Amino acid sequence: MQVRRLFTPETSGLTREQLRWALRVGRCQRAAYGVYAEGPQPVTALDRERAIVVARQTAARGGLAGILHGLDSVEVDGRPTRRQPLPAHRIVVVHGTPCADGLQTLVDLSATLGDDAWERVLESALRKRLVTVDALGSTGRHPGAARIRRVLERRGAGPATDSVLETMFVQLARTVPGLGRPVRQYVITTEDGSFVARVDLCWPEIGLFVELDGQHHKGQPVYDARRETAVVAATGWLCGRFTWYEVTRIPGATARRLEAITAQARRRPLAA
Repeated sequence: MQVRRLFTPETSGLTREQLRWALRVGRCQRAAYGVYAEGPQPVTALDRERAIVVARQTAARGGLAGILHGLDSVEVDGRPTRRQPLPAHRIVVVHGTPCADGLQTLVDLSATLGDDAWERVLESALRKRLVTVDALGSTGRHPGAARIRRVLERRGAGPATDSVLETMFVQLARTVPGLGRPVRQYVITTEDGSFVARVDLCWPEIGLFVELDGQHHKGQPVYDARRETAVVAATGWLCGRFTWYEVTRIPGATARRLEAITAQARRRPLAA
């Protein structure tokens, strides 16, 4: 993520006259009292929230911290500083902005987000190695503690998802009666142990795996088709392929299609 440079008169190296000239010709914009954003672009909500942090000499919290850390499903929430000051060991600098560390950010967001949104935040934080499940499970009493326990329990064990699309599909799959948790990042091998592929989500007990079509790059469709063929040849499993549009825009219809594929997989005999 690219963020514009913020500065104060003291850190700019400019005289007051030079700063007034820079504002007049559009070299910078006033983002908050005593804080300026470099460049001619209009000040955004993100610029403004970061500027408030700089002006108050505090640390970004909540949604702002989540955005700076690059977490999924987070928006600026207008509350960067309305919390108790953090101890020094809970503050890191991200994109030039003092910011709550990964663990504290997850704890803060657990008090303001719903279960599904917080789970998407969690998976992206695990993916970026900003936090661990064990650390979250021992955060003690705070406003979001019940949500953390609830989401960790329904999530179960396993590595982080590879993308927000994968996280959203895991959430959608929970709505299919009797399907159970998928196995994540499952490695497929041949009988002699040779590597075939790693599938993001699968249910080995019924012989079903899922392929998710996000943003394609050059050659990606051909690669995906070959990979799917290799997995089917090695396992005999049934593949369900789903797109971003299906998962995010028509989840009800997509859940019904997954349920139908699941029923079909259960009717097929598994290879010995």
